[in-house]
Amino acid sequence: MDIEEQERIEAVNRYIRGDKPANIYGEMNRSETWLFKWVKRFKSGDREWYKSQSTAPNNPGRATCEDIERAVVNTRIALIEGNEHESKYLGVGADSIQYRMEKLGFSKGEIPSVSTIKRIVKKHNLKVNKRERYKRVKSKKRYTLLNPTQIGEMHQIDFVGPRFIKGYGAISSLNLIDVVCNQVHIEQYNSRSMDNVIGFLILYWSNDMIPRYLQVDNGMYFIGDFKYPRKFSRFIRLCLYVGIELVFIAPKSPWMNGSIENFNNWFGDKFWEKEDFTSLEDIRTKSLHFIDQYNALSAWKKRDKRLTQINPANMLNDDVKINLDKLPLTKGKIHFIRKVDNEGRISILNEVFFLSKEFIGEYVWTTIDLTQQRIKVSYQAKDQDTAALIKNLAYTIDEKIHPIIPNIWKS
Repeated sequence: MDIEEQERIEAVNRYIRGDKPANIYGEMNRSETWLFKWVKRFKSGDREWYKSQSTAPNNPGRATCEDIERAVVNTRIALIEGNEHESKYLGVGADSIQYRMEKLGFSKGEIPSVSTIKRIVKKHNLKVNKRERYKRVKSKKRYTLLNPTQIGEMHQIDFVGPRFIKGYGAISSLNLIDVVCNQVHIEQYNSRSMDNVIGFLILYWSNDMIPRYLQVDNGMYFIGDFKYPRKFSRFIRLCLYVGIELVFIAPKSPWMNGSIENFNNWFGDKFWEKEDFTSLEDIRTKSLHFIDQYNALSAWKKRDKRLTQINPANMLNDDVKINLDKLPLTKGKIHFIRKVDNEGRISILNEVFFLSKEFIGEYVWTTIDLTQQRIKVSYQAKDQDTAALIKNLAYTIDEKIHPIIPNIWKS
């Protein structure tokens, strides 16, 4: 018996004794795929499972199909139970099963298609109830003028919570997602405040790209206190300052932020409700593993797509000092998705604008252009491929509007 065979036997014996897989393959300087390849061989019942096998293809037969079906069932059960450290946050869908089987050492040819996995799941009565999806409006995506296709083109951000930790108190999670590649970044706080949003974004933009568009809801921690018209919150000023075009979705329309809302549901089901937390630091520590698994699964799902990122991909320059107490108003654009009320009006930053009763009940796209000091409203009809400008008004600002600082970015 050679050294490699002894190593395989030792690894599987440790796994059977209950050692954590990460400890096993980490201490042996091996991969997770390597470990579970030999665990799978051991479970096959072959007396010489630890020996290397010929790479010549085998003729598939009934036994092989049964083994694969059994593997799908076992993987589904393991994902439902969520007790394995390496897969506890992956979900239970067909793509998660494919992803997990690949990590366990199954070859591409052995992993069944999505339709086959669904058939096996139904056959063995392993279906689970799905959360009801947001109902989409009849206008579908006519409410927005944006169709992001590149990494970094649009991010969505939202608070989840507050939720309560017994013996500690309320915790909220601030979650950000890139809508094209589905990579996420999150952090937890004791409160939902604009200060926390600003601190979160500055730290993120110092290490990752600044998006072209950032889409949010109308929470006071984003839009401000609504007291005065034509006044802009520190959050809005910060985004303009770094060159972002903000998009505020229509009030009470979370489905417009579909990417982050879907992730928030995943966060709740797969992480918050499955774990026990003791403090803010505890949830922050555990969330790192959750995010690693989610981002790895998301990257795997997009593996066959040729995604490109925006150019230039900017980050905050390390030398730039931002005075958060005196943020200037910077040239740029702020967008609002609004539903026309029964009087033919929309409300933007605590100011009402009359459009026309022709558009009652419809969604319109409104842009404040600080460079031109205009407010423009566009509407896309059902039979049109592009939106038409239906209102163009002066929007005077009683404040100096500054250009973007040239050296604020690094690429």
